[in-house]
Amino acid sequence: MTGLLQVPSAETDSTGTFRGGFSYYDRVFLPSLLPDHFSFGYGVGFTPFPWVEVSYCATMLWMHRNREKDQPRNFYNEDRRVCVKLRPLKEGRWWPAVAVGMDDIGRFKYIKTGKGTNNKFQNIYAVVSKNFDIRGHRIGAHISYRYYTHNVDSDRRGVAGGITYIPRLGASLQGPRAWLQRPRLIVEWDGVGVNVGADVLLWRHLFVQVCLAHGSGFMGGLGYHYRIKY
Repeated sequence: MTGLLQVPSAETDSTGTFRGGFSYYDRVFLPSLLPDHFSFGYGVGFTPFPWVEVSYCATMLWMHRNREKDQPRNFYNEDRRVCVKLRPLKEGRWWPAVAVGMDDIGRFKYIKTGKGTNNKFQNIYAVVSKNFDIRGHRIGAHISYRYYTHNVDSDRRGVAGGITYIPRLGASLQGPRAWLQRPRLIVEWDGVGVNVGADVLLWRHLFVQVCLAHGSGFMGGLGYHYRIKY
């Protein structure tokens, strides 16, 4: 999905944009239901219309082979999920964009222990985003409310948000075919801690994102973006 680092935004990508990529996650970036270990993930996403985005993602699980404790541990399984974001209100001059979404679509389960469920990332959210242009510099404000459906991550429920900054680029980098586009700095509160990161789109297709989560954990990802014109 388009968004910040861990926090959603009410923005969507251009119509027809396909996204696919791989990421590395430190443990602090993951839900408490997952094993206490760093992980890797991959996913694909698509924006068929300007008001909806869908994605399919998977996160590798560090566990015993065949779930037998006498077997060695490695990334023998993965947690898969489908996510949807709807944006009923597009940002205007005097009002923000508004979106609602759900990560890890599935049956709602109010869980105390987290055992026996596959909806480890499941949360629903509402978010507003507003961007301000200051002499070519773009500053975005994003505020969301998220509700995780399992009690194990109840501390993540509530208000989250962040600020994005896209600097003004020179004339040679302002065209649609420029090799560097949308360099963005991000600071956010994810409901538990502060994350700081940056991302950029290179040569119109290569998306790069890095993040320092809660002052100690590193996250990084590479993605491929392609817009289907229709």
